[in-house]
Amino acid sequence: MKYFKNYNINSNISTVDELPLWSAPFGLKLLDVIKMKPEMNVLDIGSGLGFPAIEIAMRLGNSGKVFGVEPWKEARERANEKIRLLGLNNIDIIDGVAEELHFENDFFDLVVSNNGINNVQDIVKSFKISMVQCMNFTRFLMKFLNKKEWILKFKK
Repeated sequence: MKYFKNYNINSNISTVDELPLWSAPFGLKLLDVIKMKPEMNVLDIGSGLGFPAIEIAMRLGNSGKVFGVEPWKEARERANEKIRLLGLNNIDIIDGVAEELHFENDFFDLVVSNNGINNVQDIVKSFKISMVQCMNFTRFLMKFLNKKEWILKFKK
């Protein structure tokens, strides 16, 4: 976490806001445009503490599956604790980065990122790998920090 140079955020994970004011508006807007369908497979790139992945899993119910990919161990642990407390079984937060995803081709119906895409090391590689693993007409819903919102639809 580059913004916390003199603060050990990993040992103080409980001080991180549930929905930080800097990202909540973007995530809420992202949730407004998602069209839920039964049996969707959803990927959240840079899922952090679980928003919006957990909210999407709650809205989707057991008819689909949500995968969050997050390299920050303490954030994954916090997200998994929330998932456990909510009793959700249609969501997994996995250790990883967008540049190195290992899902079957044509697996995802929806890919989201609430500012998490800002932190990837290689954005071009992230998109290439994500697109291979997405079905035709998959929607990419992304919000970039200090950049225009991207809602991408593509056909392979």
